[in-house]
Amino acid sequence: MSARRLLGILPLQIAQALIGLCAIAAFTRLMSPEQFGQYALALSASMLAHTLTFTWAESAAFRYYSAAKAEGRLGDHFATLIVIALALGTSAFLGTALALLSAGAGSDIAGIAAFAASAAVFRFLTRMARETDRAALHLERYAAREALYLILGFGAGVACLTLFDFGAAAPFAGLALAGLVVFAFDAPAFVNQARHGDSDLDRAQAYLSYGAPLALALAIDLGVQTVSRFVLAAQTSSAEVGAFAAAFGLARPIDLIFMAASAALAPLVLSAYEERGVEAARSVARTNVALLAALTLPMGVGLALVAKPLSALLVGEGLSASAAGALPWLALTGVFAGFNLHYWSEAFQLTRRTGLRALIMLGPGAVQVALTFVLAPTFGAAGAAMAAAASALLAMVFLVVLGRRLFALPIAASALARIALATMIMALAVWFTPNGLALRVVVGVFTYVAAALALDILGVRTAASAVSQTLVAKLRALVHFLFTDRSNARRAP
Repeated sequence: MSARRLLGILPLQIAQALIGLCAIAAFTRLMSPEQFGQYALALSASMLAHTLTFTWAESAAFRYYSAAKAEGRLGDHFATLIVIALALGTSAFLGTALALLSAGAGSDIAGIAAFAASAAVFRFLTRMARETDRAALHLERYAAREALYLILGFGAGVACLTLFDFGAAAPFAGLALAGLVVFAFDAPAFVNQARHGDSDLDRAQAYLSYGAPLALALAIDLGVQTVSRFVLAAQTSSAEVGAFAAAFGLARPIDLIFMAASAALAPLVLSAYEERGVEAARSVARTNVALLAALTLPMGVGLALVAKPLSALLVGEGLSASAAGALPWLALTGVFAGFNLHYWSEAFQLTRRTGLRALIMLGPGAVQVALTFVLAPTFGAAGAAMAAAASALLAMVFLVVLGRRLFALPIAASALARIALATMIMALAVWFTPNGLALRVVVGVFTYVAAALALDILGVRTAASAVSQTLVAKLRALVHFLFTDRSNARRAP
């Protein structure tokens, strides 16, 4: 059932990965290295502002949907979310305008800020709808509208860059347009759900109490990434920031796999915890962690092994060499950070100790900034990536050790050991394969699948055997129908 749910939104994750890679290939070539570096800095700042302002409401839209449904108060839930959305959206627009007026920002910065604020507000509105879809297990609608947002946003961003020369503001203008279009689809359903409900200040305060610490934890992480990029820019150049951002984008498929698994599987853990208790939730989580590792560990190692040819293919010439040096470290970071956000953090979310989770991230964040300051002058983008990997590993240690005191998430050591062995076999095969991106990818995928079957990871050999037996039985029945039954029919008088 879990695998089926994951496969249901797999097309969306493939689309996200392809669009992300196409965005790197397009924007690093259509922008100068300095412009792409400016865009990367603006994107980090925008994501930080979005997290601080909006993420708490997005999280509450997911977390409290099931409770409101059980209470028969979905109308009140949606009415409260609409009021929150109006208040936060208006505040974001006014705050951006006041900040630009006070700072006296130039036309380039003002354009980037205005489009980034618009994109953030409309993304917030669509994210509340997507989190509601996820909580209600409407994964088809979740996937379809997320795909629409991504495709339209990328296409409009490229158009704004090539036709109107928006520069570093072009991607934000495209996302703002995409958010507006998807919001037009989402708004009627949201309003209809809230029609017979009443907004409730106490409910809004409960949502804030739950979501604010969680948003703060995410904001600390994003704040660290933003500060680290500014430190990298100060220690080197905006071009190195662009190379770091390009490598970060190449490692993005790891995060997308984690997001897909979280969208499909996290509601099952939450439902089991709320309805059947701790042991039921642990049983579901044990399968989840093994599935996460089976999907992401080989991908992280594979990206590290093909860093040079992949960067040469997808990143503009002025940034590709530095991006190739940073990619292996950022692939490792992606695996650690993905487990931190989408698995180990569940101990804090299920027990509603999101404030403690935020505090835990302060130490690893300080380590990353300090290491970036030390390593960036010598290693450039690769130094910043090394600092990010060290921070993510330290954060994992903290979350695992402290989280087990709240809710002991299972580690599934036996399954993880077999996954690690299969990944090592794959890595050796790729390492000895002649240099060439396509050949290495084919060898890596084939070797890992063969090793997974041999080691029966997640019972895949048993499942494959059952599927093959079913197919053989159906083929035999078809052959019998085509030849035996028709032969008998011809002989009949």
